[in-house]
Amino acid sequence: MSLQSTLRRIQIAALNRTHAATLRGLSKVREHRHCPLCGWTGFQFSAGKPGPFFRFDARCPSCWSAERHRLAYILLKDSLPAKIDKILHFAPEPEIQKWLQRSCTEYHTADLMDPQVMHKVDIQDMPFEDNTYDLIWCSHVLEHVSDDRRALSEIRRILAPNGIAVIQVPLWGSKTIEGDLPTSERVRVYYQEDHLRRYGMDILERLSMDGLSVSVRNVQELELQLVLRCSLNDMASNDVFLLRKLA
Repeated sequence: MSLQSTLRRIQIAALNRTHAATLRGLSKVREHRHCPLCGWTGFQFSAGKPGPFFRFDARCPSCWSAERHRLAYILLKDSLPAKIDKILHFAPEPEIQKWLQRSCTEYHTADLMDPQVMHKVDIQDMPFEDNTYDLIWCSHVLEHVSDDRRALSEIRRILAPNGIAVIQVPLWGSKTIEGDLPTSERVRVYYQEDHLRRYGMDILERLSMDGLSVSVRNVQELELQLVLRCSLNDMASNDVFLLRKLA
């Protein structure tokens, strides 16, 4: 056998060993990601929205949950009451709808534009009686509302004593920026054409209303391994605000 042939056989054997090792490594990480909402496991999540805020490893390919849905579930599943009487889910996301439905006696949905909801209402002027709901879920809604303070006042009004409102908004930096802008300018300033403001952490001042206690849950409470496995880290949605109506 020639030296060239021998070297070629050695090279092929080395490549085969490398390929086999790669396959063994992939088999170990094929369930590297996990969705706590639907139980899916796999190598990675699907990508998020295209454009300047493209998010890699963001959406569950099974239930389509985003980072903020999985984060809120993990942070709150053991701290919310085991059984809640009445829940109002504003702008209901299918990704967490089943979980909330399992958690209560009465589950209501509301939105101004969605024709599939139970209550077609404006969050700034809701027809519900005072002290109606034990939990209100309002995720990524307030940045679309012209008068968010009025919306928060309405949320406070219809919350039952000791009721909890779960609020999520995209956050950028420390200071909120808002003002009436043409649609063409909103993407540049607010990062989305249908947003009316860009919230900063000073949102806490708006949430701190008479009759409410405010607390914040954050992705930093969780172990890094869990954050990575469930892909929880989003550049603008790492906080969950809890408003509790004082009895």
